[in-house]
Amino acid sequence: MATLSVSTVLGEFRRPGEGAVFEGQLGDVAVGLDVDDEHAAAALAQRVSTTVGELAGFARRVAVELADAFAPEGPDEVEVWEHGETVISAAEFARRLRLDRIAAASEGDIELSFDDDGMFGGHSIRAWVDAAGTVTDAQIAG
Repeated sequence: MATLSVSTVLGEFRRPGEGAVFEGQLGDVAVGLDVDDEHAAAALAQRVSTTVGELAGFARRVAVELADAFAPEGPDEVEVWEHGETVISAAEFARRLRLDRIAAASEGDIELSFDDDGMFGGHSIRAWVDAAGTVTDAQIAG
């Protein structure tokens, strides 16, 4: 089957075949839209755009929320796995996270994947945000 393309508010998205995810790019961040057709992809891209807004500011705000979520030691202290177990400031933790993927489906929260900059042995940090862009869940993944 031929590649299907659709122009959206987030730019051009392509689906390489039936059942595949529409893939695109927002700056340096990969975006996947898990929907069945071009119309649904355009609508979902609009929802993602509305939630994310200005990408750099959104990524910084979510990184700060994640620093708070991963701070069981108390305010401004995040325990990371580099060099054994090390406690770093929440500000450093947030600064080192890099958003590298946004994934969305027609229903449910938007999933974000962050590069951990080696803080958790190269694992990614996954977070889910609701329509308002508020973190609803987060975990260290694979």
